[in-house]
Amino acid sequence: MQMQHVVQEAFHPRAFGSLPSEVSELATPRYFPRGSIIIRQGEPAQYFFYVHAGHVRATIIRPDGTEKVLAFAEPGQFFADVPFFQHANHWYTGEAVESTKVSAFSRETMEKIIRIRPDFAFTLMQSIAHKVWMLSNQMMTLTFDPSEVRLARILVEILARKPEGTRALSMTHQELSALAGTSRVMVTRVLNGLRARGLVDLRKGVLFITNMPELERLAAFEIG
Repeated sequence: MQMQHVVQEAFHPRAFGSLPSEVSELATPRYFPRGSIIIRQGEPAQYFFYVHAGHVRATIIRPDGTEKVLAFAEPGQFFADVPFFQHANHWYTGEAVESTKVSAFSRETMEKIIRIRPDFAFTLMQSIAHKVWMLSNQMMTLTFDPSEVRLARILVEILARKPEGTRALSMTHQELSALAGTSRVMVTRVLNGLRARGLVDLRKGVLFITNMPELERLAAFEIG
């Protein structure tokens, strides 16, 4: 149970609940249809955002042109806050995976908010600290954990975002390799191993989870 709690904290983004009414009134509401680019890698971070509804995917383009999925932002979560407070450029691109509603915060807006709701600064500090915690744990798992454990965690996390009871995923090996930080060949090898153990099945480009409890045990590194 203790290890499972650590996995939940380290690999599942934290939600911070609804915005206080005074904060929501000062922030600028924005709506983005599916496929819209909300922020673009390399551009100045003039705003950060809070997700009310929808789903935002953060990706980074490497110098060789390959794309890496870094994280997702969902309702109750902030994104682009780290480069905003660093006075830096965005280091990833944020895309609306579905129709998405956000609140946008500028520096002028934040100055007003801090005057009337100074406690909101603590919420933002928690958001940033949690991102640091997640990144640190992701670095540790890339360094120390087997590829099958990393892939199992990704599958468990994706399923946690789906309607309860979902056990089928339409994802390519290339997409999974980007999330796992490994090669497509390695993902194929790991999935074949999981299928041999009865944890997953692969049919016509769809990945079926056939033993969810064992997949969760593997994600928690409870190998015995």
